Amino acid sequence: MAQSTTKRYCIVGAGAGGLSCARHAADTGAHVTVFEQTASVGGTWVYTDETGHDRYGLPVHSSMYRNLRTNIPKQTMGYWDSELVSDRTYPGQQEVLSWLEGYAEQHRLSRWIKFEHQVIRIVPLFGEGASRRWEVIVRDLRENRCETLQFDFVMVCNGHYSCPKVPEYPGRDAFVGIQIHSHDYRCADRFEDQDVLLVGAGYSASDIAIATAKVARSLTVSHHDPNKVNFGNLPTLVTKPTISKLTPTGVEFVDGTTVNCSVIIYCTGYRFTYPFLSVDCGITVEDNHVTPLYKHVININHPSMALIGVPFYCCPTQMMDLQARFCIQYFTGSRSLPSRSEMLADTEADLKERKRRGLPKKWMHKLVDDMQFKYYEDLARTAGIVPLEATVEKMFTECMRRRMLDVQNYRDDEFEVVGED
Repeated sequence: MAQSTTKRYCIVGAGAGGLSCARHAADTGAHVTVFEQTASVGGTWVYTDETGHDRYGLPVHSSMYRNLRTNIPKQTMGYWDSELVSDRTYPGQQEVLSWLEGYAEQHRLSRWIKFEHQVIRIVPLFGEGASRRWEVIVRDLRENRCETLQFDFVMVCNGHYSCPKVPEYPGRDAFVGIQIHSHDYRCADRFEDQDVLLVGAGYSASDIAIATAKVARSLTVSHHDPNKVNFGNLPTLVTKPTISKLTPTGVEFVDGTTVNCSVIIYCTGYRFTYPFLSVDCGITVEDNHVTPLYKHVININHPSMALIGVPFYCCPTQMMDLQARFCIQYFTGSRSLPSRSEMLADTEADLKERKRRGLPKKWMHKLVDDMQFKYYEDLARTAGIVPLEATVEKMFTECMRRRMLDVQNYRDDEFEVVGED
């Protein structure tokens, strides 16, 4: 029998990135299979009271906490042609999830999704460059049996908010209180009348600090730049510099001061992890730097594989949809990728610029300052696809400015788009 010319796509994950990839791949007439480890679409936007491990013994994927609202305006979320509709500029978790569920229903994506299927291993097979094929081993969690399949393209959309990164402070094992990562935080109620130390000052740290300050006996926020965020009028909150060591009943900071606490919440970020990629896939991760990726998305060693959603400090859904459309241009042959040496040179130029700006290795994918929207423009221009709306950059920039001024109340702002720019 003649071999089918229909291309086969393996998509790992049915979160915001996976749904966009599935839709755009399916629109080309390809055969699409999405492997989703949980029982529903939405990825990190699915709330669960579960922490630790699920009923299959796998780590709980979601980091979603109760009453979460987006930290960027709804107009900077959504996809290129799918608007996130809400009565509020900063919608809640359930509104975002409902939008993703509606998107999946609109494009009939469930027919492509294998729920409760864990990707065990992805291995490159025969072929060269963008024509290489892939062997994918998956486990049906409900039936507890494995299956081996082959695909032409792989799009990895497993996210990077599921593998917590916890600093190894001296004395950490001696501390007798509770230590958790924000990945396992669900609500502040359990910390009522506790002395809480929160490590970090990012998005989740700010939310958790505001919620915890209302119920805790005391709240201390430790960060290398304690003036990074203005928490406003939180009378129980004290800011401190970096921790030097833990004691059985508290911590000592680098300035020599100490504080007693009964709870430590680490809001210290996450690690990029791709445990299902074989060594032969040619992807390495060192100090959260994923290499080698052309435009932070296409595997240079095997360019029929893409890792979606690696850059951070961004408009994530907009970016992942842009990346999906970028990759499809090359996977379908509508555009031809540069040579391997040209892709490596492009990547090296980006790294040199980041190093020139003094960014550490762990921030080689962080879209700081003007980098974010230059990156989006570069993707759109290089692949010849529709760029993001001009208002996205302006709204994101103003949102971040307002957040720095008043992290407690910036979500009360209402934005309105009144023209193209």
